[in-house]
Amino acid sequence: MPPAVGNPRFGRLRRHPVLSALAALVILAGLVFGGRWGYGKLFPPSLTCGAGLTATGSPLACAGVNIDSGPFTDHEPARMRELEGMVKSANDTVKGPYTSIVLMLDLSPVSDVDTLTYDSLYPNIEGALTAVWRANNTAAYGSTPAIKLYLANMGSQYGSWEQTVAKLKEKAASEHVSAVVGLGQSTEQTRRAAAAISAQLHIPVIGSTVTGNSMNLDPADPTGKKQIVDMFRVSPTNSDSVTAANQYVSGLRPAVTSLAVVADSVTGDDYTQTLAEDAKAKFKVQGRTVTVLPYTSPVDLPAGSGRQAYLVQQFNLMHANLCQAAPSVVYFAGRGRDLGAFVENWVQGAPCGIAQLHILAGDDASESIRDKAVLSGIASGRVTVAYTALASPDEWGKECPGSDAKRNYDQFWSAFTGRPDPCTGQPLTADQDVPALSFDPVDLASGQAMLTHDAAVAAVSAGRRDAVGLKNPGLETGILHQFYCAQMLPGASGWLSFGSDGTPAGKPTPVVQLGSDGTAKTIALTWPDGAPNLSLPQRGGKGAPGC
Repeated sequence: MPPAVGNPRFGRLRRHPVLSALAALVILAGLVFGGRWGYGKLFPPSLTCGAGLTATGSPLACAGVNIDSGPFTDHEPARMRELEGMVKSANDTVKGPYTSIVLMLDLSPVSDVDTLTYDSLYPNIEGALTAVWRANNTAAYGSTPAIKLYLANMGSQYGSWEQTVAKLKEKAASEHVSAVVGLGQSTEQTRRAAAAISAQLHIPVIGSTVTGNSMNLDPADPTGKKQIVDMFRVSPTNSDSVTAANQYVSGLRPAVTSLAVVADSVTGDDYTQTLAEDAKAKFKVQGRTVTVLPYTSPVDLPAGSGRQAYLVQQFNLMHANLCQAAPSVVYFAGRGRDLGAFVENWVQGAPCGIAQLHILAGDDASESIRDKAVLSGIASGRVTVAYTALASPDEWGKECPGSDAKRNYDQFWSAFTGRPDPCTGQPLTADQDVPALSFDPVDLASGQAMLTHDAAVAAVSAGRRDAVGLKNPGLETGILHQFYCAQMLPGASGWLSFGSDGTPAGKPTPVVQLGSDGTAKTIALTWPDGAPNLSLPQRGGKGAPGC
């Protein structure tokens, strides 16, 4: 066998160890970076989550408390990123002692799975930012300590609430968290989140649009009667909304003698369950026939599975029974995102002698303000759509100066838009030379900006009156209970006065009509509690609830 022949290049490398080492490093680097590039192409990196967040769910999203104001998903809309940037900028300006409030919602909604959208989320964030801007830069709600705002994501369908509460508990002390606001929809998941925050952190949880009757009851209590100790809300309950709807219907002429309740029977949704239960009972008055038409919305639909098509099929089967009932008014006791499927089916279904269907719905119908199926149905003339809103930008009228409640709203409006007061024409004066906000007044249409602002205002007001602060955060619950009668708080949606169970007293319920162009107009202002509550009580008077 002939001797092996050596490669002269390798021989030279052996005679130069430094050159050999450099060559090896170049080859290794090529393998590493080339491998990383190839792996990155074949297996894209998972979502990177910032401080206070963890990647979870399907599709993947960051759940928890967003300390760095980074994205919650890798496909967030530009508007969401802009608002997250505004939160960060506002927090970065805070110097010295501060306390924080956390806006907790489903901040990564999945299209055709969740019954909310990014468009419906933005006003909530804008409302919270407005409350914090007013707290830090005006005399509206005291002056110290400064306030920071953090966004917290419970994930699609609030499925990651446990991880979010865990991250909140982890960051509460270091970030001086004094209250949680928002929560979003009245579901079993949000109720469990509120109960867990109360039990583990002992800080107030103030719902902005939480209306389900049972949402302030501890889900762990077998009797179903124990209240969540630290739970408050600034919006009326479903029971109040149905009372308001019945007040409105009873005032219509000609009198409504036949009414149908289209009721979602899905389990685990306190909003639809309690809305339907109250509607079945309260609309039954002498001289009126009430027909209940049930349907069941889907639960745990995967992304892309088609919630709309699922519901159209059911409403198509309901069509004949609805025609048979021939109601003067249909009360839609379901989620607002499902209203489009109902309207679409009615408009495109077989005619049955009803020229125009008059639909009245609960407050979640604000989710359908931009629903193309709803707007097309209104434009066709086959339906009218109204709903009992939790708040509405024109509920106080346009008269100047108007009531004290209207003056409160006008100051909020000026801070929200950065424009002069609509009655006085005076610009809102800030304590410091800071940029004004400039949110679009169109974003006030759903009322959610007003309510989230008011929830944040209640949290700020309690935090600033707690001298002990976070050393004993449970004190703030007691302070919130003192906001009633003459100690009411001025809110955009009305005076804030809390009953012993944490629900608001003396709040109005506007009835809002949708136009085919997506505009919303208040057509009635009802007071489920009875007398209007427009001003702080005069000395010796009884001008507010609880006095």
